[in-house]
Amino acid sequence: MKNCCVVLFLLLGLSFIGNPYTLSGKSSKVTKVAVKLSSVERIPAPDPTGIVSNGELFDSGIMAVIWSPVPEGFRFRVYNKSTEYITILWSEVRFIDQNGGKHNVSHKGIQRSNMSEMESMKLRVIKPGENWQDVIFPSDSDYIDQEKELIAFGKGDPEKASDSISTYGKAGLRARPIFITSYKSKEIEKIINENQKKDPAFTFESYISGLSYKVELVLKLGEVKYTYLFNFKSELVK
Repeated sequence: MKNCCVVLFLLLGLSFIGNPYTLSGKSSKVTKVAVKLSSVERIPAPDPTGIVSNGELFDSGIMAVIWSPVPEGFRFRVYNKSTEYITILWSEVRFIDQNGGKHNVSHKGIQRSNMSEMESMKLRVIKPGENWQDVIFPSDSDYIDQEKELIAFGKGDPEKASDSISTYGKAGLRARPIFITSYKSKEIEKIINENQKKDPAFTFESYISGLSYKVELVLKLGEVKYTYLFNFKSELVK
């Protein structure tokens, strides 16, 4: 009887080899994923180039941008370190998904009820020495189900509006997440099993590291127009 128990224990143990994300018993491991800023490109190209640090900060000397991605959008703050006005050209800003598809965006404090597109996406001017906090999220039908009029991030003054994306629900707005920040063990098993049929060398780590996203931020520094491409990569939280 004792030998049978030992054999059963060994078999159960072997069933978990090759999948480090599966836990025994009733508990279910949750694996966290973070989306970090990896690099920045500018058109026209800068000289010298800016610096990316801590997976969230970009500093070009002219401006600094801090990013804090959340599943439905990209929170950010722009610091104007120059002596010129920085103007965000909202109508030209785009979110680029992991497949390379470009999407129109909206941002904090926008109300579309009884407003034209030009009015709802008016320019944002950041004076020298000032900073502006905002959030970008895709606004097209791939991500948004507008059962009612879109009212994002509260009413009134955008500077006083909440930047909590959970306020979507209060406006009857359903937003599909851009990316996933946590996976349960069963979800990971499914991803591994489905992909290892095509590629036996497939790993969950390679799957996560292959996920990337971009924000195309278009702005003017004084009278000169620039396009900044902020590149984000997914990584496992250890």
